[in-house]
Amino acid sequence: MKKIFKLALAFLFLAAATTWQLQKENLAEIYFLDIGQGDAILLRVNGQNILVDGGPDNLLLYRLGEVLPWWDKKIDYLIISHFHDDHYMGFIELLNRYQVKNILVGAHRPEEEFLFSVWQQAVGQHQLEPKVVHAGDQFYLAPNIFWQILAADSQHEDFNDNSLLIKFTIGEIKLLLTGDLTSDKEKDLLKAKVDLSADILKVAHHGSKYSSALDFLQAVSPQLCVIQSETDNSFGHPHQETLERLEAIGCQILRNDSLGNIKVESDGLFWQLD
Repeated sequence: MKKIFKLALAFLFLAAATTWQLQKENLAEIYFLDIGQGDAILLRVNGQNILVDGGPDNLLLYRLGEVLPWWDKKIDYLIISHFHDDHYMGFIELLNRYQVKNILVGAHRPEEEFLFSVWQQAVGQHQLEPKVVHAGDQFYLAPNIFWQILAADSQHEDFNDNSLLIKFTIGEIKLLLTGDLTSDKEKDLLKAKVDLSADILKVAHHGSKYSSALDFLQAVSPQLCVIQSETDNSFGHPHQETLERLEAIGCQILRNDSLGNIKVESDGLFWQLD
């Protein structure tokens, strides 16, 4: 009788574990990683890992180790918003530690920069070929799970305005990633009547006052705004002017410098903080 009870208990435990795992697989996980003064956003959705930007150094590897299972060493899509070191230098060592399947970049190339040459060498050593994306490109993981490149300029002297603007769609939930776009580029997007609306916004340029103009924020109309910056950074990010504009649109403001890693979950209908 005890043996039957133990078998029944084991079966119930296995069933519960399986159900929990199925529920987790149906959730999208969005991590805004605390990598100092830089950007790094990991999305785990539909069985794939998508990493947008990688921060300035190897702290990225430590943060990934905090949020990914120890056995998961796969990055299905590695995306670089633009070639400033605080957005991609963490990827150089990542290429040695993780299996990277696809790399997506904008057309801008800072050919004369030493750090960019180091990146090119690392990519070549791993026999990877980055794909240049353009405004309008879409990438589907499922019929209702995809992302679209809304902007992908390459001609600006200010590298920040060459940032990819990416909107992720997960069912009914929209996530807008802005790189380091400035208010000048924001004006162009508004004039072009680009659909900027999103539930979750990664605030541009670490909360700089030269980004996130009020009319741009109103067009996005986010519920949640996340700022990626380092405590006591030399730039003073996030600037008070930006915080006041974010407060004016009524979004919830979360910051890596005060909270560490930030995790958002979504079932495609709603989002919640974990």
